[in-house]
Amino acid sequence: LVEQVRLDSIKNETSKLKSQIAVLQSEVKRVKTMEVKQNRMETIITGIEGLREQQLKATTIVRDLNMAVPEGLWLISIIQKGANDLRSKNIPVIMCDDPARKEKQEERKKGIKQAKEFVEVSGYAMTEQGVVEYMQKLQQISYYETAFLYKTVRSILGGQPIYKFIIYCYMPEKKQAA
Repeated sequence: LVEQVRLDSIKNETSKLKSQIAVLQSEVKRVKTMEVKQNRMETIITGIEGLREQQLKATTIVRDLNMAVPEGLWLISIIQKGANDLRSKNIPVIMCDDPARKEKQEERKKGIKQAKEFVEVSGYAMTEQGVVEYMQKLQQISYYETAFLYKTVRSILGGQPIYKFIIYCYMPEKKQAA
């Protein structure tokens, strides 16, 4: 009989604890929901900050490319490209690929997204000297490791010679835009 009373007491206490657990579980569920929302907000904010950094970088790049333009030269396009984009056009990237670094080759094989480390600048110039002058100015921009002339094509427009050019500027990810 004493054991029955004790067993009833334990059952009663267990029942009370289960009801307390049920109340607490709803609170735990609310807290977990709030944590998920907080994590999502942090992810969104981090993404927005990343976009702002990239926008600033792109703005700086375009500004510097335009500021370097000499008289008698105008740009028609500025495009960020990755090393794979250059390889697909059979453009030699020997000056910026390190053959000793196998991890880049592994990344290409695995299909890992490549950084857009190149800027393709194309435009027209009234003289070849204008293209040379522009190249020299681009090589002085601090965040470009190198700039190289890929192609120039001379044509006649309105009886005047005009030079279409394509220049590639190599900007490794590690260096930041000034």
